[in-house]
Amino acid sequence: MRFGLMIMARGPGGNGPGLKAMAQAAEAGGLDLLAFNDHVVVPHSISSAYPYSFDGVWPGAAVGECLEMVTAASYIAASTESIGLLTSVMVVPHRPAVLAAKMLATVDVLSAGRLTVGCGAGWMAEEFKALGLPPFEQRGKVTDEYIEAFRTLWTEDAPTMRGDHVQFSDLVFEPKPIQKPCPPIWIGGESKAAIRRAARMGDGWYPSNHNPANLLDTPERYARGSAVLDQEAEKTGRNPADIHRAYLSFRPVNAKVHDGGERHALTGSPGAVRDDIGAFAEEGVETMVFFIGGAELGEILDGIAYLTDDVLPKS
Repeated sequence: MRFGLMIMARGPGGNGPGLKAMAQAAEAGGLDLLAFNDHVVVPHSISSAYPYSFDGVWPGAAVGECLEMVTAASYIAASTESIGLLTSVMVVPHRPAVLAAKMLATVDVLSAGRLTVGCGAGWMAEEFKALGLPPFEQRGKVTDEYIEAFRTLWTEDAPTMRGDHVQFSDLVFEPKPIQKPCPPIWIGGESKAAIRRAARMGDGWYPSNHNPANLLDTPERYARGSAVLDQEAEKTGRNPADIHRAYLSFRPVNAKVHDGGERHALTGSPGAVRDDIGAFAEEGVETMVFFIGGAELGEILDGIAYLTDDVLPKS
């Protein structure tokens, strides 16, 4: 199994020294991936329900700051040598399709082929409005078309597309990404719509563990979601084994989290977390991304050391 670290591009990760320190600590600790979140602006008033909390409140609203994801990825690429880069996840409609394809291709070129593109359709209607995007209600179709545009631009010598939301022709799109045929595209999300999208067009499926509406917080629940993915892939004529299985554990691994005395999977003692990792691996998880809790940079760096030195299985 491969292991990664989720970095928030706010707070301790909202500046160059913080991002660099976390990225280099993760790389020095032997992690395979660095993942980073995506918001462009933070509206003052948010009524959209955040999918990953039980009360629907997005924690980032209280902070209000966010670095732009793809720019931050370029900075991290320049600050590291070999660790992979994962958009976790990029809200696909946030950026015009051709521009986003160029930005992502640029990161892949500058990082010598280290980019994986995690994709999602988004959840915050207010951010869509602030950015002047296509209607929020159309985000699923927009996401599908933009992903199709990415692959077309990254792989074809004379790219052309005539969609409802994306049209281009008679252009040169160079340089292409380093990875061939193109950077892997992982579809984030736990809903049936996200799983169907992963089955249709994903190189990987990248759900999180604590969406209250679609909990995948145990190996057994993950296995049920993975079985749905298998079924949907077979409906499209794809071999389910061709879809990479990734997993974001979004509860802080360096905090002991309990509800009513019951331990959550992938929290608690290092041995308990390692046992959980093995159980998820048995259900097909190939890449696991962890989150480190902490309000200060030093606390997060200590958490990274705890993850890499104490928790993760040693080869």
